Amino acid sequence: MSTNSHFNNEFRTETTALYAVGLTFILLRLGSRTQKLGLRRLSSDDWFMAQNIVWYTLLYVSLDKVIFGGGSNFMTDKETAELTPETRETRIAGSKWVMVSEESVVLTIWSCKACMLFIYRRLTQGLKQLKIVNAVTIYVSLGFIGTQIALFTNCRPFSGYWSVPASSYQCWSYYNYAIVEGCFNVSADLVLLVVGMPLLFKVRIPLQQKMILLAIFGMGMFVIAAAVLCKVYSLYPPLLSYTYTKWYFREASVSVYVTNIPVIYSLVREVFPALARWGYNTNKGSTGRSNGIGRNRTSTKDIGMKPFDRLGSTTDDMDDSLNTQSQEHIIQYKAPGPLTIQKDVTFSVQKDCFDDEDHEIGRMPHHDPAHHHSSAYASAR
Repeated sequence: MSTNSHFNNEFRTETTALYAVGLTFILLRLGSRTQKLGLRRLSSDDWFMAQNIVWYTLLYVSLDKVIFGGGSNFMTDKETAELTPETRETRIAGSKWVMVSEESVVLTIWSCKACMLFIYRRLTQGLKQLKIVNAVTIYVSLGFIGTQIALFTNCRPFSGYWSVPASSYQCWSYYNYAIVEGCFNVSADLVLLVVGMPLLFKVRIPLQQKMILLAIFGMGMFVIAAAVLCKVYSLYPPLLSYTYTKWYFREASVSVYVTNIPVIYSLVREVFPALARWGYNTNKGSTGRSNGIGRNRTSTKDIGMKPFDRLGSTTDDMDDSLNTQSQEHIIQYKAPGPLTIQKDVTFSVQKDCFDDEDHEIGRMPHHDPAHHHSSAYASAR
């Protein structure tokens, strides 16, 4: 089956734009993380995203080759009858690129899933929800293994994937593989959303800040919709066409966006501090908490610093979220052990769920409020 010039031009314009945005997001993420933590302290999800540049780029190149390379063994009866030695060689090369695109899209999407699972594990470290995240991790891993098995066993012999004409229906349609991949892919995305939504609702931040996180989860819903449409255009006979390639790249690109936006948003908040305070009540003289932030004159005896709760009002990025008008004295920070902060002045605490992805949260020790209170009292005396 061939495509027309209008489709080809639209495809290249769209995929190039999506790829440029995705690659920019990845580079911004890695640059920000490297500048802040150093290359050696990058977390596992940072390295996953770094290697994802290879698969994402390979997907972009392979799909472009499929569309502009003269086709594949996905042919109509008329095209099969009109085959010449030259067009046959061209379609063999195109069929190999189809195989490369199938593998690269799997590696791109599953790398993004792995990054999200690393984030979930840090957010739930020490909480009962960690067991759920571990179960989801096992399911996603099994899904990846099952998808790989289906891809490499769907067409036998394996070289049939680039046979022209195709040696069997499975070798050009990828039918059985597409069903297996679609089931694992969509179900894994749904589970990730189901696990993530309760974490979002428990975050104590203003509605304006929470809406940004809801928008990210909304993009996750688009990823699921794109995955479904990929299979519609590659499995449903009346709609069989190369339109599926557009949805392949849309799904992969938005997956990359969703995985990297939380880190990039943290970077944007550093560049535009007003955005970090958006939605918080910062009027002087107010007491208690309002939308996750409070200003209160108090003594050291009255400060019972809570543990660095992943879903609470404190984070590991204290320099960004704790603004004071006088000197703070860090009494002790030695992992594992409590972090005691003594202060006698006005303070404001701000929490963002995905602040720099809370990369250090997973290593933050649980604190004993009683121990801290007694330490602060002893210091005050």
